[in-house]
Amino acid sequence: MQAYKLILRPETAFGTPLVGDTLFGQICWGIVEQYGTETLKNCLQGYTENRPFLVVSDAFPEGFLPLPALPSDYWQEGAETDRKKLKKKQWLPESALGSDSRLWQQQALSSADISPNLVGSHRQPHNSLNRQTHTTGAGGQFAPHESEQIWYGSGSLWTVYCLLDEGRLKKEQLQQVLENTGRSGYGRDASAGLGKFSLEAFEESDLFQCHAAGNAVFTLAASCPQGLGYNPERSYYHTQTRFGRHGNIQARSSRPFKQPVLMAQTGAVFSGTAAGSPYIGQGIGGVSLSQPQAVHQGYAPALFFDLNTEALN
Repeated sequence: MQAYKLILRPETAFGTPLVGDTLFGQICWGIVEQYGTETLKNCLQGYTENRPFLVVSDAFPEGFLPLPALPSDYWQEGAETDRKKLKKKQWLPESALGSDSRLWQQQALSSADISPNLVGSHRQPHNSLNRQTHTTGAGGQFAPHESEQIWYGSGSLWTVYCLLDEGRLKKEQLQQVLENTGRSGYGRDASAGLGKFSLEAFEESDLFQCHAAGNAVFTLAASCPQGLGYNPERSYYHTQTRFGRHGNIQARSSRPFKQPVLMAQTGAVFSGTAAGSPYIGQGIGGVSLSQPQAVHQGYAPALFFDLNTEALN
């Protein structure tokens, strides 16, 4: 698979975080709209049998990656010892990958270190409008509610890594789909103007070739490692449950919600993975009662590194 580095510039607020599995789902809908159902069907051949056509990472501040989720006593102690401040240091400079992994926490930065307004969230008030009476409800009832919006810093650039099988989908096709998504909007409330971004760059990357050796990997997106034989004694991660819902026209069906999926969060560390593979995880099927062919991205791009096992004993 060919690795690509995408540079995105957010243009509006977002209703959904820029995460790999959600972006993958929106890309699938974009393929259907741009190239037809048969094209997506061909792309998804073998998806749940360890033959993904595309693996998408989360979005990270340009030049940074997620700090791996290793135990706190793994990190070599530095000048900063305040645990609350250390927990906020979640972004690892790409330039630090060549150094001893025990030093990574010392080199990591918090969002505020990178930029005071790198990313934030705000509550947006809404109200329901009766389209027949043009009032806020029966009897003039006023029932406001709030939803959360994500704001990325003005002018900030965010990196997404993609692993693409060009035998099934060409780079130019993926680029067109992403440009369409950026114009129409990504995630929740895209129809209300949220989730717009511009694609600033789409270029080949050697990041995964340069980091293809080591005794462990850390992931660049949420993943599903269940039953894949990774070493449980030397794997570290936080779990999350994805309560997904369909997008596009399927979002208006009688069953818009998908089955919940248990995943390891971005930055998970796994030992015992296949040597040289640029991704880990598996494709998840059976996630929808209304769309049986739907899949969920349980794959994640992954970088190899040397895990100092003696420091974990």
